[in-house]
Amino acid sequence: MISVIEVFNNVRDIANKDQRGFITPEMFNSMLPTVQNSLFKRLYDYAVEARTLRARNIDLQGADSMLLRAKDLLSEYIVSEAIQTAATTTTEDPEGRVTGFTDVTQLDKPEHLNKLISVTIGEKTQVDLVYNTENISRILNSNLSAPTDSYPVALISTKIEIFPATTDDVYCVYYRNPRSRYESDLGDFKRGDVDMTTTPFYSANSVGNGIVIPNPLACRNFDLPAELQKEVVKEICTMMGVALRDPLIVNYGSQPTS
Repeated sequence: MISVIEVFNNVRDIANKDQRGFITPEMFNSMLPTVQNSLFKRLYDYAVEARTLRARNIDLQGADSMLLRAKDLLSEYIVSEAIQTAATTTTEDPEGRVTGFTDVTQLDKPEHLNKLISVTIGEKTQVDLVYNTENISRILNSNLSAPTDSYPVALISTKIEIFPATTDDVYCVYYRNPRSRYESDLGDFKRGDVDMTTTPFYSANSVGNGIVIPNPLACRNFDLPAELQKEVVKEICTMMGVALRDPLIVNYGSQPTS
């Protein structure tokens, strides 16, 4: 978790502006969703790089393994969720894409899904995932590869379409989108708990004479690993420098992270 208050203070100091200057909470908050999504994508890129090193047999072993580190970082975002619980579903042709095969269950994707890992029917039946409409057409119309209750197939598009239809429980395991984390204890939530209702933002209260102080109860921290804090500051500085046409701030954001 990365403290939004610490990041705001760092960015304000780098910009050499007080809270009455250019770096207002409103400007700061407008950049946070883009910055968080950009850095979250880099976690995927890091994992791909690590898998490449492992495939070339040059990844380190044990605690120094890049692949294990990448998996550990992404494990914070893995969610297992039931998207259907033993419900009767309507079977229909999926929007005319596949002719002659109407035995299909159409389900909405999880709200915060970023990348699907697996789909399971019941406790054991693994569903093969297909992302190409042409491929699913060939599968469904083949005498050899047509899906069965024992070997179901799912087309992943705007929905999750399972062939053949099922009324059993359907579970998804997926990487969720990053959201935000509580800065301080609030009701039933503890500091560091994920708040799925919002993205990170900085909240401050005015105490007069243009002076504001942070409001920890209303602040929401970044939903990113703590070691990315320097990267967060650099990304915000780059965006802020471009917006203010300040080459010094842009230069800071473009420097390599030490």
